[in-house]
Amino acid sequence: MSWDVMVFNYNGLPPNDFADLPEDHKPDPLGPASSVREAISKHLPGVDWSDSAWGIYGGNGFSIEFNAGEKDPIDSIMLHVRGGGDAITPMLQFATPMKWSLFDCSTGEFLDPAAPSQEGWEGFQAFRDKVFEQYREEEGA
Repeated sequence: MSWDVMVFNYNGLPPNDFADLPEDHKPDPLGPASSVREAISKHLPGVDWSDSAWGIYGGNGFSIEFNAGEKDPIDSIMLHVRGGGDAITPMLQFATPMKWSLFDCSTGEFLDPAAPSQEGWEGFQAFRDKVFEQYREEEGA
């Protein structure tokens, strides 16, 4: 179970609503796979790219998996975020300087780098905690 966030390249100007875009619309690619991994690692040191398609970053109480896939160039990356603490700041740490946009799959909105909403991240944690609590209750019955 994870909080899922997509990384897209809208050159710093993500659309307000995907519904307003033409059906065949595609954001620009993030770039060549090696350059994308390099850029992420430059701005977020410590990402383990042992598997070039799946980077892993361990933060303070959370982890971020970078599902970059096998395509080259990379069109987008799916982030799978788990744990607690401040996971949004490190995501903005690599996305903002690259002018990449972070799309919160749970809220259906892009994170605003100037005032990022915690709604999706906190909502994921509340849902996860509720599921675990229900599981513990069932196991204890």
